[in-house]
Amino acid sequence: MKHTLFTRALVIWATVCLISSILLYAEQIRRQFWERDRAFSALFSEISAVLTQNESVLPLLNGDEDISALRIKFPHLLALEKTAGRERDAARVEPVGDNQYWLYNPWRQIRVLIDLAPLLHAHQTFSRLEIRYSENANAPAASGAFWHWQRTFPQHTQPFTLSADAEPAWFGISWLLYPALFLGWGLVISAAALAVWQRRARKEAERRALYYQHARLNTLGEITAGIVHEINQPLTAARTWIQGAQRQQTQGNHQAVSQALAAALVQTQRISALLTRFREHVVQEKVTLRATDLTQCWQQVVNLLEHERRAEPVAVTHAFAPGATTVLADRLWLEQVLHNLLSNAIQAQRGSGRGWVRIESQKSAAGIRVTVKDGGPGFSPEALRNAFMPFYSGRKEGIGLGMTLTESLMTRMNGSITLGNSPEGGATIVLQLEAGHE
Repeated sequence: MKHTLFTRALVIWATVCLISSILLYAEQIRRQFWERDRAFSALFSEISAVLTQNESVLPLLNGDEDISALRIKFPHLLALEKTAGRERDAARVEPVGDNQYWLYNPWRQIRVLIDLAPLLHAHQTFSRLEIRYSENANAPAASGAFWHWQRTFPQHTQPFTLSADAEPAWFGISWLLYPALFLGWGLVISAAALAVWQRRARKEAERRALYYQHARLNTLGEITAGIVHEINQPLTAARTWIQGAQRQQTQGNHQAVSQALAAALVQTQRISALLTRFREHVVQEKVTLRATDLTQCWQQVVNLLEHERRAEPVAVTHAFAPGATTVLADRLWLEQVLHNLLSNAIQAQRGSGRGWVRIESQKSAAGIRVTVKDGGPGFSPEALRNAFMPFYSGRKEGIGLGMTLTESLMTRMNGSITLGNSPEGGATIVLQLEAGHE
């Protein structure tokens, strides 16, 4: 009996030690991979920030700046030159060497020489690390490396791809762990199993917490820019009304002063509500969708943009079908969506002198279908592809977050948004929302 128990214990000990040895080895190799993967992600984020910075800074330059002064804040800029006669639709990027390229601004007829090499040289954990110009580079040859990473940057004016290779350090592991592992299994196998389980659970929780923290930090910039984008219009309107009140005050028109101040108060209240909703968006507080009157929301938005409508001018009409005016939504979010669409339609028809916007609603099996049309130029093919991408804008002065936020709000209200063009011209935007009970 003793011999049988000893033999069984020995077999169990040998089996567990063998499996644990293999798993321990694989875990150490896996950690090598994740260390390089994190390094690759960090480098990608760093370069992506530089590319975004390039796109933000270039429109602000006129070609007469001192490059030495610019390099104090932007060390990756090597040269600044003026150009002449460059077509606006010409390539924005012109590679000139390893990790160096000219970035053009055809509107201002200037270009800057950018060097990304220092960013790559700071990461020596890869056997190969390079940046390729995506539009000119052919597909890379098959790499014989054990690990390979490749990601394309989202900046459309700088279409680059970052790729890297690495090899595991097959014998660069800690061999001292194995005697301790064998001894631990030999002393008490059950306690060791529990310790391993606890350790894995703790590591998993730490990785999960790190992931959510990283994702939250990545979206902080977009949320902040979204706040600026959303409060800019009511803030501008409030300033306009207050300035109007000052002019009416000097003329002694007290009734007009009162009306202007009341309109400014509405805009400031909207700013307060927007900031409250953005706070809820950041902390992910639960928001209850309720039956919301589409007609009232649209009228509120039309009133808020009254000054802009009359300045262009733009005629606004509606045709809400019977039984298709109550949707399941958050009232402020729905107003934000309609506000963005109407504001974009007004700006798209700036200077036309005969602009118009029409909203219609119909009831369908899927819920309520809301269609917004305008008399503007419509969406370009590029805009139809990229309208919902962060920081994409068809206007120079645009931040490029309005449609991104609109799509996000529609998704959170269990709805959808589709962009298109009318056959007779102009943009057509379709919102699909669930029907609310009246």
